[in-house]
Amino acid sequence: MINFRFHLVSLTAIFLALGIGIAVGATVVDRATVGFLETRLKGVERRLDSTDTENAKLATELDRWSAFAEEARDESVAGRLEGVPVLVFGVQGMDRRPVEDLRRSLASAGAVLQGTVWFTSKLALDNDEDAVALAELLGVAPRGGDPVRRSMIKLLSAELAGQTATGLLAKLREAAFAEIEPAAEGVDPAAVSVEGTRFVVASDDKSDVANEDLAVPFAGELAGVARARVLAVEPGRDADGPRRPAVRAVFVGPLRTDDQVSPLLSTVDDLEHFRGRFAAVYALRDLGTGKFGHYGVGPGAARLVPETAR
Repeated sequence: MINFRFHLVSLTAIFLALGIGIAVGATVVDRATVGFLETRLKGVERRLDSTDTENAKLATELDRWSAFAEEARDESVAGRLEGVPVLVFGVQGMDRRPVEDLRRSLASAGAVLQGTVWFTSKLALDNDEDAVALAELLGVAPRGGDPVRRSMIKLLSAELAGQTATGLLAKLREAAFAEIEPAAEGVDPAAVSVEGTRFVVASDDKSDVANEDLAVPFAGELAGVARARVLAVEPGRDADGPRRPAVRAVFVGPLRTDDQVSPLLSTVDDLEHFRGRFAAVYALRDLGTGKFGHYGVGPGAARLVPETAR
């Protein structure tokens, strides 16, 4: 609709100039030509009015379908993840609202929410002090920001997969490298059992730590050690005129194009819409049967929702 308005402005300018030309040249252009041009202008005006009316109808219909989806969202996923433990990871700076909406959808689906872990901006390791502090916490040599962060990713993934038990998540919280939101009062995500837990990793283009430094390698490493238990999700934006292009699959895109990682996890690139959260619930359910897929509207998406979404 925005593109149409852009062209409408251009057309209006053209016909305004044409109208001025008609007014000025009416004395030298024969009346038959002027009449012909006036008829064409009226025809264009009628078509524009008709297009505006059709656009208004389509917009109204779209609003109704969006309202229907929101009102029916709980019923459409009810019981699909009954008793399945889910732990959510996100990176601070990203849009939190879609993640909050996803948690509500997971709760409606019957999942056992273990909480949400937010990686903080300290993991950017922009200064030597943070890099040294993280290295000491991990018990590794302070070899620079990126190697230390990758050590953290490897050690945390191993612990989440049940291979080790060092309480690393709690240590990251104590050192302010992570913040943890419990799903329920008295439940500590850093202390609960992770056996059988399915993991959601969320990020977008606004995350405080670059996706290639944290979210992408973390999701890939976790998918490698916790097989059939990882879903990567992100909210995006559709194009809004020529000056605001679409932003889609900036986080999950690299996971989809990595031949080693892509077959090990599922992804969703439109978490800002109900259809994305719907896809996420069913994708998590499919992980329990070893089925993977990439869903949404961005590059690398094979379908809007899983085939099993029925």
